[in-house]
Amino acid sequence: MPDLKHKTGRLLGIYAVLIIALIFIFQAVLLQPMYTHSKIRSVNTVTEQIAEALDTDTYLDSVYRLSRENDACIRIVADTYEVTDQAVGCVLNRMSPWEIQEQIGLAEENGGSWLSILEDKHGAEGLQSIVSTRVQEDGTVIMVSTNLTALNATVRTLRVQMLFIAGILVIATLLLVLVLNRWIGDPLVKITREAESLPEGSYHTDESTNVFKEAVELNRTLEQAAADIRKADRAKRDLLANVSHDLRTPLTMIGGYGEMMRDIPGEKTDENLQVIIDESRRLNSLVNDLLDLSRLQDERISLQYSVFSMDELVRRELRKYDVFKVQDGYEFVCSAEEHLYVRADEQRIAQVVNNFLSNAVNYSAEDRRIGVRCFRQDNQVITEVEDHGEGIPEEKLKDVWERYYKVDRTHVRPVSGSGLGLAIVKEILELHGAQYGVRSKEGEGSTFWFALPAGEENEDTGHRI
Repeated sequence: MPDLKHKTGRLLGIYAVLIIALIFIFQAVLLQPMYTHSKIRSVNTVTEQIAEALDTDTYLDSVYRLSRENDACIRIVADTYEVTDQAVGCVLNRMSPWEIQEQIGLAEENGGSWLSILEDKHGAEGLQSIVSTRVQEDGTVIMVSTNLTALNATVRTLRVQMLFIAGILVIATLLLVLVLNRWIGDPLVKITREAESLPEGSYHTDESTNVFKEAVELNRTLEQAAADIRKADRAKRDLLANVSHDLRTPLTMIGGYGEMMRDIPGEKTDENLQVIIDESRRLNSLVNDLLDLSRLQDERISLQYSVFSMDELVRRELRKYDVFKVQDGYEFVCSAEEHLYVRADEQRIAQVVNNFLSNAVNYSAEDRRIGVRCFRQDNQVITEVEDHGEGIPEEKLKDVWERYYKVDRTHVRPVSGSGLGLAIVKEILELHGAQYGVRSKEGEGSTFWFALPAGEENEDTGHRI
C-alpha cells in the first residue's frame, strides 16, 4: 500500500495532467468547431430578428444595427429579386444572380430556410463565409452572411502556450507536493512512528508535528489512549491480585477444613461443614460476577422487561442484610414511598440495589449506618443508597465505575469482593438507558443513586432482546 507522500504526489500529478488535457482539448482541438457553431447561431439569430423587423417602418434601421453589432452582411430581396438593402463589400454583394437563385431554391426546398458555408472565391484562399437564406411567405428573401475566420494561426499559438503552461503546472505540482509532504506527510509519519509504542502505553508528542489542528487533536487523542492503556494495565494487574486473593482465600479455607475433617474424625461438625458451604458460595459469587461483567460488556445479556414495584424490591433486598444487623451492628434506615412502579428487568435491577448495598456495607467504616431512599421525582423513580464512611475524593469519583477499581483497599472489609460490583452496576444501568451517579464528600460518606422512568401498575409487560 502506498504511503501518504507518494499517494499525494500521484494524485496531484494526475490532477495536473487532467488540467493540461482539458485546456489542450478546449483551446487546440475544439476551438474551431466551437467558433463555427457560435457563428452559425449568430447568423440564425440575426435572420430571425430581421424577419420580425420586416413588418415595421424602421426595418432598415434594424438591418443596419444588426449588421454592425454582429459583423454581418445582410441582403433583402423582394419577389423581383432586386436588392433593397445591402452592406457594401460582403460576400452577398459578390454573388451572381444565379448563385442567389441557387440559395433561394435550396431554402424553398428545405421548407423556407437554408444555411451554407461557402468558400470565398473572390477573397484570400481558405476563407469561408456562412450564408443564411430565408424565404418569407410573401416571397421576400432574407440573406445574412458573416465571415468565418480561419483559426489555424491562433491554434498554433495556443499549442505553443500549452507547452509553457504544461511546464509551469508540472513545476507548480512538484512544489506543491513537496510543501504538502513537509506540512502534512512528515508530521503524520512522525506521529505514526511514535504511535508504534502505543501498545506499551507509551506515547510522547513531538511538538514539531503540531502544525495543523487535526495533528494537534490526533496527538492529544493518542496521549489519552496511552494513558488509558496504562490505566487499564494497572487495573488488570489489580484484578489479578484481587481475584487471586479472593479465589485463594475460599479455596484455602475449603481445602483446609476438608483436610481437617478427613484427618480428624472429631472435626466432622456442622460448623465446619457450614464454613465449607459459605466459602463455596463466596467463590461461586465471585465467578458469577466475572461472568456477568463479561456478558454485559459483550452485550450477550437480554433484558427481560416487566412492570414491578421498586419500593417492594428495595425492602426485599434489605431483608437479605439482616445478618449484618445481628453480627456486626449495622443499622439500615429505609425511606421508601409506596407504589413506585417502574418498567425494567427486575432481576438485574435487584442486582444493582444489592451491589449498592454491599458497597455501602464495605465502605461504611465505624458509623455502620446506611440509608436507603426510594422516591418519585417528576417522571422518574430515584433510588439512593447512602453510607457514612470516609467518602471519595472528588478527582476519583469518575473512576469508581471502572472495572476492577477500588478507592482504597485499606477501607474495604475482609469479606469484600473483587471490585466488580460498581462496574456491573454501570453496565446494567447503561443497558437500561438509566441515569445514575454518585455524590460524595471526604469524611462524610457517599450516596450512590440511579433513576428509572416511572411506570403504571397495570402497564403491559413485554420483552426486549
